[in-house]
Amino acid sequence: MCCGSRNPRKAANDFLFFAIPQSAIRDPKFPYSVSAKTVNVALESISPLAPESFRYVPRALLAILRFYLGVILLITNLGKLTRDSPFSVEMLGFLRGVTTRRTSEPYLHFLQQVVIPHATLFSYLVMTGEAVAALLLLTGTMTRVGAAVAMFLFLNYMLAKGRMFWSPDSEDAAVFFIALVVFLGRAGRVWGVDAYLAKRWPRSPLW
Repeated sequence: MCCGSRNPRKAANDFLFFAIPQSAIRDPKFPYSVSAKTVNVALESISPLAPESFRYVPRALLAILRFYLGVILLITNLGKLTRDSPFSVEMLGFLRGVTTRRTSEPYLHFLQQVVIPHATLFSYLVMTGEAVAALLLLTGTMTRVGAAVAMFLFLNYMLAKGRMFWSPDSEDAAVFFIALVVFLGRAGRVWGVDAYLAKRWPRSPLW
């Protein structure tokens, strides 16, 4: 056994191998006989790395992101509802300047042919989507649905501004990934209604 071994698990294993004959360990009459399982447990307790303790992120941290995302959507939606002029007027003015923002051709064609001619309808869809997503995220009810709606909204905001995921000045891209983390982490199962729904229907993909 090498006294300068840097791996404590290997050092302990070497000690057991050389200090105690293997035949004695397997002998049931040996006073210090231990099973292989006991040896493995002992070695795990010696190891300072403890890799299993870093395997999962507490969902409480994800709940903070969920509340943050819900508050952003709620404030954004209230700003649209309380303005003097209808939101459709502002949205239409914003979309008409899309050609100067280096928006991708397929998305530009979609805006010009579908969204702009029906600006009033899409303005109500945007406000409804923000309100629904905010409500679901803040209450933790069907959180994955709320996060999916939020991702769809922020993706469209980002593309309409001519930004991409790798654009360093895109706040929409950053919030999109926050919503993605909330979606994948099932953040509603802590401090949310999803915690009770998951007990009743644990296999549902909605929470």
